Amino acid sequence: MFKPLTSACPACGNKEITAWRNKVRLDQQFSIWRCAICKTAFLNPQPTKDFLNSIYQFSGLGLSQPISFNEVIATESEYPNATVDAKRLVIQAKRYMPNHIGLKALDIGSGYGFFSRAALQAGFTVTAINPGIWENAVFEEMNGLTPISARFEDVDFAERFDLVILSQVLEHVENPFDFLLKIRAIMATSGVLAIAVPNVDSILVKVLGTRDNSCLWVPEHLTFFSTTGLMKILQRSGFLITRHEYISRIPYYALSNRLKLTGAFRRLVNYVTRFSQRLPLKLVDLVGVGFYHNVWAEPC
Repeated sequence: MFKPLTSACPACGNKEITAWRNKVRLDQQFSIWRCAICKTAFLNPQPTKDFLNSIYQFSGLGLSQPISFNEVIATESEYPNATVDAKRLVIQAKRYMPNHIGLKALDIGSGYGFFSRAALQAGFTVTAINPGIWENAVFEEMNGLTPISARFEDVDFAERFDLVILSQVLEHVENPFDFLLKIRAIMATSGVLAIAVPNVDSILVKVLGTRDNSCLWVPEHLTFFSTTGLMKILQRSGFLITRHEYISRIPYYALSNRLKLTGAFRRLVNYVTRFSQRLPLKLVDLVGVGFYHNVWAEPC
């Protein structure tokens, strides 16, 4: 079930690594190590590829059964999350592109299809790749396109892309450095890589420790990036960081679900949750302990 122990940090390559946390899930203990130099954390040892494939063949989003297009849209309507993130990543990336004609986008780990939809709406021709067949069925209904049902590591691409979308994917990758090198090789000279990954230094991890599942979700997440680690791995793989920011948001229905609210009272509580979180979470982002990293980078 496990590979041999690794001797180096997957982000910066340094060998000053030590055991940091243990977390039990799926009746199995997973060991999380951390780099003394860049502070990135990672599963060590990693689960085997066969074990990971058994998880991702149906879903990369933690689903235990298929989900319908209508269910996905209903959830997104109550809590606009993916649509907001997708628009931000895609529109900001396009601003860095000198040419806005004939643009091609590659959506890696395309999930339900919100990021591909944002790219299509922004004028890109989109190719999507995702191994989870349950998400791919929703994707097709949303976008009228069929994703490549495979892992990016296992497919060769002959064309070059102006935009590569990598939202909530890099933390799942067995070898993120080689993964980024492969992306670098298929990007247009003036292309942009748009990334979103959890922040291992988030206030959630600091407060909850291994009870946190947004970042420390094992065994699905293999690498837990610090800001320094994310910058280092991008630089090592041939990218110039154009912009970095922290993004934090609590689902509007988090309290409603906990209290099992319905109807008008649920909508009221959702509304209060939505607006009451804005100032404290903005402060969280300003001091560098936000929930997620958003990065835009260009090949150099």
